[in-house]
Amino acid sequence: MKSIALLVTTGVLLLTMAGCQQNNETSESGSSPTTETAVPSKESSSISQETASSSASTEETPELTGEVYQGQYELPLQGATGYVSITLPLREANTIQGTELRRLEPGTGFTILKEDNGWLQVKVEGQTGWLDSNYCMVNLPDLIPSIQYNITNNTKSLFTSSGHTIPNVTGQMLYESRDLNDRLGKEEYIVPVLYNMAGKIMQAQTAALSEGNTLVIYEGFRPLPVQLNVANQLMQLAQATPEVMAGIASQPWQIDWFISTKVSNHQVGYAIDVTVAKIDTSKQKKVGKYLITEVETSTEYPMHTAMHELSAQSAIYTQPVASNDRTAWQSAVVNPNNSGNVALLQHYLITIGGLTPLASEWWHFNDLDALDALQNQKGNGDFVLSSTYSEIPE
Repeated sequence: MKSIALLVTTGVLLLTMAGCQQNNETSESGSSPTTETAVPSKESSSISQETASSSASTEETPELTGEVYQGQYELPLQGATGYVSITLPLREANTIQGTELRRLEPGTGFTILKEDNGWLQVKVEGQTGWLDSNYCMVNLPDLIPSIQYNITNNTKSLFTSSGHTIPNVTGQMLYESRDLNDRLGKEEYIVPVLYNMAGKIMQAQTAALSEGNTLVIYEGFRPLPVQLNVANQLMQLAQATPEVMAGIASQPWQIDWFISTKVSNHQVGYAIDVTVAKIDTSKQKKVGKYLITEVETSTEYPMHTAMHELSAQSAIYTQPVASNDRTAWQSAVVNPNNSGNVALLQHYLITIGGLTPLASEWWHFNDLDALDALQNQKGNGDFVLSSTYSEIPE
């Protein structure tokens, strides 16, 4: 594994980019069959001539044929699932003056038909209309299936604090957001982010794939009740455990830097928790007429703490950095305990993707452009997403 040097810009250490929200994470149909062909990693040993000869009578798996999608994502936007983040009018035309057909409540899902000039034409409950894309979230697996999605809060939560398990949180399924995805032909996590953020994540994943790596996303949207429950359980643990309290409340830190006690970036839709891994094995898969890469196995690069370790140990700076300041990170003092692999992760998400980090969590990245596009009309994430509306792309 190559070591990744920390970037230096005008004498300033480029370990982390434009900071976190000040005071925390807070803002904060007919389907064609799916077919697959295994693709060995570069390190896989080739089959010997003797083995090949002895296996001559064995039927070989036919090579997949199809086309690689040439658009913005790995698969077309058409047919992907989306959700509204706030109460949003469905309009007859793609303009603010368009006749309002109905109002969609936060968390309402739909199938995307196309995008035009910042508007999404969608199909929702048999009705077709247009939505302002700024306030819509899209399901990442529908667009970037090569990313590995490991939403552990949907299975067994990894949240700990100063090495302590958090009662009623650690190891528990905190919410269920997984569905049989008709587009991908398998059960998959539901991983929404604001539409404007998805393109940046695609840029980061493209860069990672070019170097034999992949992003591993642990969470995008997180329901508000889950957020508040984790914060409450962590505070109760801290009050009974001095070591935990010291890890989240010693100056200059406080609990909101590790788990917000109110609406956070995750509820609004402009945050992801993510790491990076080396691809061990992958395979080709056909979705409709398009060929995609699906990572089968990978090895995550080690970081200085485990994912979702909620304490100052996970910080990438020695003190908080205002997340609404796009350049404050440049003068921040880097945590000397940082893993060198943090720089690799930040290269993909910050340098290539254009996202910004959270000073207290090496895994957390925000999209301030997506936030700005909301013009202070932010959702509160008080819903759980349990269904997809995805279709095979044309």
